[in-house]
Amino acid sequence: MDDGARQNPAYFLKGIRHVPTASSGLVSSSKYLNEPAIREWLALHYLRKNGPDLPTPSDTSNGLVQALHRIRDFEALDRLIAEEKEKNPKFQAWLAEKPICRHTVEDFSKYEPGTFGGIYYRYVIDNNFQLNLGWKFPTSDSDREYILFRSGQIHDFEHIITGGGFNTLGELLPYFTRLSNLHANLSQDLASALFPLFVFGGFRMVFRAALHYPQTWLTVVDLMRRATAIGLNSECILMARFEDVFHLTPAEAREALGVRGAEDLDTAEVSRIFDGEVSAA
Repeated sequence: MDDGARQNPAYFLKGIRHVPTASSGLVSSSKYLNEPAIREWLALHYLRKNGPDLPTPSDTSNGLVQALHRIRDFEALDRLIAEEKEKNPKFQAWLAEKPICRHTVEDFSKYEPGTFGGIYYRYVIDNNFQLNLGWKFPTSDSDREYILFRSGQIHDFEHIITGGGFNTLGELLPYFTRLSNLHANLSQDLASALFPLFVFGGFRMVFRAALHYPQTWLTVVDLMRRATAIGLNSECILMARFEDVFHLTPAEAREALGVRGAEDLDTAEVSRIFDGEVSAA
């Protein structure tokens, strides 16, 4: 008999109350639970195994981004951004400038191999990717529009600056660095409101590794630990002027931007296990 069968259910269920409702459907105080597409996405991508029919990079674009956009409280986000500008001079100065990288692929081709810009160029060319993750440049001076665009624009730069390889488990470094770094450098409510995508996206791989790929688990735990330390001890990476460091090596760029504790990691082979391409030895 397992522990669940031996325990006294009544002891653990004390305090549960039935809340009556006239609704014909699911009603919750959580906007995430109320969104059917998020419930479906969560069940699929937290519990599934990996396979070539559903490449892991497609996960967040496969319904999650769209659902989070539908339920986002844009008025509240605008208010939190305005409040942050009033009490955070660095944040205010950043939004006054709104740095944007307008480099083309040809521009990146001019950087030496081994430099930040050269590494990014090789990544884009080798994988036939679009710059800015396909995002369109902002069409207004909206602070919110700029922040959401810049978040996407620098994601691949975050791979390099945090040391996460351009592979599946390498994603854990920019994901968990972002989650801790925002809370370390911005007001908690704003940090939480800006990027719930990173909560869903980061933990999907944690769940799948724990449930299906135990040989990768210690690597996953180590990557989360490293990323959290980088985020807590570094300057705000969202506000970093990456355009100023493309000519530097990653180590030099980290020093220039105040990114602390990062080092280049090789996560390629363990990612192949996680992706189901090879069996663990």
